[in-house]
Amino acid sequence: MMRHPILGLVLGLSTFTAAFSQSLSDDQTAFLQDYSQTVYLDSLQTQAKWDFLSPHVKGKKLILIGEFNHGSKEIFELRNSLIAYLHQEMGANTILLESGIGELITADIDREFMSPSQMTNGLFGGWRTKEFVDLFSYAKSQDISIAGFDVQRTGVSFNPIFKKVMLDCKLDTSSIHDLESRYGAAARDLTNRKAVYDSLRDNTTKLMGDYQKVRADLAPFVTAEAPKELMLVDHTLENRIKYLSYMLQFLKDGDWSRRWAARDSAMANNTEWLLTKVYKDHPVILIGHNFHLGKCNENETVMGELLKDKYEKDMYSIGIFAGSGSYSDNSGKEVAMTPQDSTGLDIKHIITELEAAVTFLDMPEEFSPGSDWLNQDLIVSDTFIDLKNSNKMVLARTFDGLLLLKKVSPTKVDW
Repeated sequence: MMRHPILGLVLGLSTFTAAFSQSLSDDQTAFLQDYSQTVYLDSLQTQAKWDFLSPHVKGKKLILIGEFNHGSKEIFELRNSLIAYLHQEMGANTILLESGIGELITADIDREFMSPSQMTNGLFGGWRTKEFVDLFSYAKSQDISIAGFDVQRTGVSFNPIFKKVMLDCKLDTSSIHDLESRYGAAARDLTNRKAVYDSLRDNTTKLMGDYQKVRADLAPFVTAEAPKELMLVDHTLENRIKYLSYMLQFLKDGDWSRRWAARDSAMANNTEWLLTKVYKDHPVILIGHNFHLGKCNENETVMGELLKDKYEKDMYSIGIFAGSGSYSDNSGKEVAMTPQDSTGLDIKHIITELEAAVTFLDMPEEFSPGSDWLNQDLIVSDTFIDLKNSNKMVLARTFDGLLLLKKVSPTKVDW
């Protein structure tokens, strides 16, 4: 069995500090002692012990692993270790990431000729870190497929494979020479706060039509036996059209919920398409923000909820949270986590009273006085929940399991 080179973790028993009972009831303390599993860092170990997770993910087609922000070093390291376990023990051989579906084609198709660092160029900027280089190094060494599921573009790595596919199909590439540069300009214009619908409508509609013409040219070649890169390129073009369409609609109506729902719906569609058309034979791991991967959201349409409708018995969603520390925001700025909220039960009340560095908890099938907090509104700060700026969620409705980290620190972007 291949040993995981990234991070060593050991499975232990849950232990709690004397101050724990000051925040939680005796029933809650007893529940955590009986049902939680603790993962902690140990420099003497070279491989994680994730065996406790096996009964929960065995036989699942889709394993979703979240993050409460996009810039926590310890979350990236922990998740890398978990991915290695799921690959080695569960047969997961594909990783889908919250990055552009077109931008990760080359990293998958040509990974034999690319360094792990070059492979990360298709990720969105905040994920171009040492931890993702480590993940891609592992994926490359184990021949694990990677793909993006986001409708948004996350780099400029699509154009070369786009041109290659057109040449392979003996199609005229002059029709596409400026499509991606025009797309980049349109995306910038559509997200400009001063943008005006009437001034952008014609050019955006024309660009959508030009993408559709290229898809029509490719259509005869997009068969069930078509090469993977051809299918992925064609689907990326469809994504380009979808993005331009919903962003133009947003410019017209200013409906933020509709815009966010359009993105998550597209990401759910991409995931289902990838599972159906490209990665059919092995369990698949999804990496993304807790917001997108949660199975329920009271106020927004999220991809996890859409996937649940189709894959409920075949998927397991893990939310990840932390109790203290700081993290990098999407611009790379360090942000300190807020203190515990004294107005109600805060997830930090639970996490910070745990002695272990990392605790895992599977959602119970039946709730009791000790576990009822999982089925009630719980304060969860330092993360995006919905457009209403909510800071509460019902964890049992949102996730199948939780990974709770005592402390996190910022990751460093490797530009």
